[in-house]
Amino acid sequence: MLVMWVLTLLTVMAVSLTATQRTETALTENHVSGARFRAVADAAIAYAALDFMVPPTAEQAEDAETTWLPNGVPRTWSFGGSTLSIAVFNEMSKLNLNRAQPETLTNLLTVLGVSEEDATALAAAIVDWRDEDDAALLNGAEDADYKEAGNAIGAKDDAYASVEELRQVLGMSEEIYQRLLPEVTVDGESATPDERFASPAVLAALRGISLEEAVDEVAERDLTSIPGATAARAVDRGGPLYRIQVTEQGEDRAGRRMEALIQLAGGAQQGSPIQILWRRYDLSLQDPVYREPESE
Repeated sequence: MLVMWVLTLLTVMAVSLTATQRTETALTENHVSGARFRAVADAAIAYAALDFMVPPTAEQAEDAETTWLPNGVPRTWSFGGSTLSIAVFNEMSKLNLNRAQPETLTNLLTVLGVSEEDATALAAAIVDWRDEDDAALLNGAEDADYKEAGNAIGAKDDAYASVEELRQVLGMSEEIYQRLLPEVTVDGESATPDERFASPAVLAALRGISLEEAVDEVAERDLTSIPGATAARAVDRGGPLYRIQVTEQGEDRAGRRMEALIQLAGGAQQGSPIQILWRRYDLSLQDPVYREPESE
């Protein structure tokens, strides 16, 4: 019996050591894989920034497929044994939460599928969050409304420091937040988005047109050549602020994602030509909102 008990104990110890070793191996592989993705994601930032710093050649300007525009259309790139999807957005073409008027926010929310009544109230609450007074806009929300809803913090009464603050706005649901996330920013000083590379949703909100009309207009806008023209259209790629999304591709990959905001310096400026303002890894982000219009 003693021998049997000893054998049983040794078996349990062996199984435990094997399980521990497997766990440590998996954790090590995960750390190495994460570090590898961060390295190739930084390489993707440099690759995209270099492309936008160098003016397109005449041949590239005539080919819409080789001219990289900051409109969110993903581009596949392989580097260091990894396959990545890179999407570049002109940050100044998004709606600035610290500058947008309630009417424009209402239009954007309506375009994104929010009912007109809810869109009006939520847009007012978004503006009330940032304004310094305690007087709520019509259907908006200030400290008293937050307190009544069980939120003791109340409105911020200051500018948005990040888009994520929208989650704290009274009436904001996670579903609506995820719809708004790709369309808004807190960077830049312009009150009006740059329409040259605005998404269909932002363009529809600014122009007062339907989302379908905006999708068609974006598809025509992003052509590098005009049908019937004898010369290529001059290529303008906005800037200097760009948001870059890098997503890991492949069935054997974890599908990690990185997002970064970069600023490209002009030729006359001193210092690094690329300034990375921030990076964020492993975020739950929506795919780029750009969609190719369906062919009839």
